[in-house]
Amino acid sequence: MPLKGLSRRKTAAEILLERGILDQQKLQAGVEESKKSGKPMAQALIDLGLVDKAQILKGFSEEWQTQAVDLAGVELDAECIRIIPEAVARRYRAVPFGKEASVLSVAMADPRDFFACEDIQLRTGLEVKPFIALPQDILAALDGVYGKSEGATMNRLIADVGEAPGMEILKEEPRTDITEVDASAPEVEKLVNAIILGALSLKASDIHIEPFEDASGKDSKILLRYRVDGRLVAGPFTVPWSYRHAIAAKVKIMTNSMNITERRIPQSGRIQILAQGNPIEFRVEIVPTACGESCVMRVLDRKSVQVDILKMGFLPDTQEKFLGLLKGIGGKKNFGMVLVCGPTGSGKSTTLYGALNHVNRPDIKILTAENPVEYHLDGIVQVPVNPDLKLGENKMFDFAMALRSFLRLDPDVIMVGEIRDEETARVAMEAAMTGHLVLSTIHTNDAPSAVSRLTEMGLPAFMVASTLKAVVAQRLSRRLCPECRVPHAPTPEEIQIFKENEVDLPAQTQLYAPPPAGGCGACRNLGFKGRLGLHELLIMSESLRVLCLKDVSAENLRRQARQEGMRLIVQDGLEKAKLGLTTVREVLGGME
Repeated sequence: MPLKGLSRRKTAAEILLERGILDQQKLQAGVEESKKSGKPMAQALIDLGLVDKAQILKGFSEEWQTQAVDLAGVELDAECIRIIPEAVARRYRAVPFGKEASVLSVAMADPRDFFACEDIQLRTGLEVKPFIALPQDILAALDGVYGKSEGATMNRLIADVGEAPGMEILKEEPRTDITEVDASAPEVEKLVNAIILGALSLKASDIHIEPFEDASGKDSKILLRYRVDGRLVAGPFTVPWSYRHAIAAKVKIMTNSMNITERRIPQSGRIQILAQGNPIEFRVEIVPTACGESCVMRVLDRKSVQVDILKMGFLPDTQEKFLGLLKGIGGKKNFGMVLVCGPTGSGKSTTLYGALNHVNRPDIKILTAENPVEYHLDGIVQVPVNPDLKLGENKMFDFAMALRSFLRLDPDVIMVGEIRDEETARVAMEAAMTGHLVLSTIHTNDAPSAVSRLTEMGLPAFMVASTLKAVVAQRLSRRLCPECRVPHAPTPEEIQIFKENEVDLPAQTQLYAPPPAGGCGACRNLGFKGRLGLHELLIMSESLRVLCLKDVSAENLRRQARQEGMRLIVQDGLEKAKLGLTTVREVLGGME
């Protein structure tokens, strides 16, 4: 269905300026209000009283030669709106408001979107007649029918299932027959939605749903917890015990890959959802326990992931050294291996993504082998590795097989998700020796241990010494809320900690802590907001390479690296505590 004016792609500001609907002064006020409130600029102008809604709709209508509709003045039919699935309507910012015979009138934020019109037409079997409407009115219409899709309406979802927020969702007898609760019941879907929305509203990294059964049956419960900034916090509501199997089954159904009848073995899967048009994935792991199935969902928000290496909390000198290891591609070929180590959930993959983004440009080919691919990066070829995929003759599609294939694809930079075994380590080392920059992760507690770990896998010391460029070890600690942190003079215990760890603490230095009476609204009264990386960078110098050929023990490597200026993780953390980014207690907590 052709649309008039499809080629015109002026911005809303350009249209309103050209038609004299607003001037530069009003435009600037609208832009500032839009940034402050997060609303579309047109809506910001209307809320400020600078422009009339009818003027804006008329301007857009004339520019795009499309009829306009003010949804706020139209009596909407919920059944008509539901002709288009909610996810599709929110994705295209489109809402049906009338149907005559085979023609569906659809209010759209962008009626020029030919592909959206075609998709809706294919889904509904109706001819689409697009109208221009304001995005805020479209969102309000959808929210009126489906409810808001953010954490602000989690209380309403909970109330729909049972009682008010903070109370138990459903009252039940301790020994309710679980067969009464089916995974397809509306209450189960609302429960799962409330759990997911709770994670999004808290900006949690993980959701834990765990059943605990009491011998008497009176205190049996499903414990709901969220991991927020590295700490587990209790969920805002309790989940009825009799729903334990139904919730697990519902989560399995949402993955489209798990067997809902199998409760005896662990299962893995992924869930994809849209939250206000933002794609969010959950990596799901379900394991059988003595009390039922325990479920953990890792939140993968591609929009919020921080992949800028310059914003990852490196101290300036550490950042300069690390970025120097990545230079040389182009005029001078850069090769060798750079490893990132640390415990699970310490941000190793994010650091690698940041490093790849830093070196990513059109004249460089970058290949990655990941299991799974968590975040998609533009301009980088990412290959999902699947060790469970059997290829005959006992072969499997693992990291080693992916690496061998990569060497025939003419790459400049290769990233391997994780070095787990000798075969992967050997192929990665060989790739680094043949002129490629190889980035990967390894599970060790500090940087020197990563070097010795490679030799323990069976790699010859000469290969490790000649190929390895550097190792970055990292941890995460909670970051102090910049809005409410309070300064204080170092206590005697803190002064002693700085002294024991050989970190200089000048006189009159102030440290910071969260407010004693709790935080502020920006940090949800926690005093902490977000997390901060603590780093340890070991660069393989000539003396370390020589030492590696003689003795690859982590202690000897650490001693030599410290003599050459390597800053330990705890020292890096104490330096950041001096800058007011975190607390001494947080730094030491990450070391315990």
